[in-house]
Amino acid sequence: KTSELLKAAKVRRAEILIVDAQERVARNPTDLQLRFEVGENLFHAGRFRDAVPELQRARQNPYARLKAMNLLGCCYGELEMLDLAVKQLEEASSEILSMDAMKKEIVYNLGLVYEKMGEREKSLACMKQIYEVEHGYNDVATRVESSYISKA
Repeated sequence: KTSELLKAAKVRRAEILIVDAQERVARNPTDLQLRFEVGENLFHAGRFRDAVPELQRARQNPYARLKAMNLLGCCYGELEMLDLAVKQLEEASSEILSMDAMKKEIVYNLGLVYEKMGEREKSLACMKQIYEVEHGYNDVATRVESSYISKA
């Protein structure tokens, strides 16, 4: 019950932010940071199809590029366009050399997409990349460690 109320509140908040960002985009349609904000808020409201064109435009902003690619990959994943999700997330991951917070999020999301595709080994490889640098990231430790238990 509480989680449903929280989710509904988050969606309402995102909808308010969408209206605000769309008004700002209408005043300044070439501002790619605003496009990212619209796409991000659409994503958080669960409006994945609407978020795609905004995030595609936002990729052209060097400051929002990786975040936009990550969310775009997640949108594709939610829309069951798994091949496009993999392509987007792999490209984003390849643009970051060190395993920083952004790369961890991208690689984690890539692992989840591989899991959806039934590509267990590729999914596990993504989780291991993160495990090597941060054991406590999300549920990575459980995923990696359980893979060794199931082999025994």
